[in-house]
Parts: sequence; C-alpha cells; structure tokens
Amino acid sequence: MRTRTANVHREAHGRALRAYDWIAPAGTDPHDAAVKAEQALGCKLWHRGDGEQHGYVTTRVLVDGSLHVCVVLYEACDAPDCAAGHAGLRLARHADPTPAQLGAMKAAVGEHRQHDVTRSAVRRALGVD
Repeated sequence: MRTRTANVHREAHGRALRAYDWIAPAGTDPHDAAVKAEQALGCKLWHRGDGEQHGYVTTRVLVDGSLHVCVVLYEACDAPDCAAGHAGLRLARHADPTPAQLGAMKAAVGEHRQHDVTRSAVRRALGVD
C-alpha cells in the first residue's frame, strides 16, 4: 500500500489530502471494495445526506483485470468561499488510520501480490500515477 499526503486528484480546494492506494486482485468488485474500505476505517467515504463526509474512494479496473483502489481522506474544510464549492457538505477530518486499520482495509478488499504500488516501475507498468 502506498501512503501519500498530496492533492492526488487535483481537487479545486488545493489542499493536501491523505491518500492510501493499492492494487486489488482481478475480479474485485469496485463498489464492494469501496464499502469494505469504508467499514474497515470506520468513516464516511460517500455523502449520505447528513452534511458530513470524511473522504472518498476511487477505483479503476486495469488492463489485467486487477483493480486500483485509492482511498482519500479529507483535511477539515468548511470554508464558505472554498474554490471546491462543497454545496453545504462539511468535509470533516477523520483521525489518521492506525496501522491495524490500514491492514484491515487492505485485507478486507484484497491485494494483488505482484502489483506493489510503492515501486515506481510497477506503477509505470500498470499506468497508475
């Protein structure tokens, strides 16, 4: 699992976010991966209509059928003039995941043993930024 603090998806508010990404095995269901990641971390990774969200999950099926999973956790932002225009949504900061939570998230979703995204050559080969 690769861990970064960056604006990995170039969001309009420009804040550095906490991002955790890895490659799940071929055949992993993208929605199921997102649900399992959220459950393992104990946070809100999609808007439920309650006005609060801690982050989001992106997934992309790669050429070999494996799944790139990226969990992004927000830093707090409730500025009314934020360039991202949160539309009444409060981006709440969730506590940093513990090593146990990160391990549980990766175990729940699954990890492709040959695709180590901490290595730049692997990321280039897979087309993962």
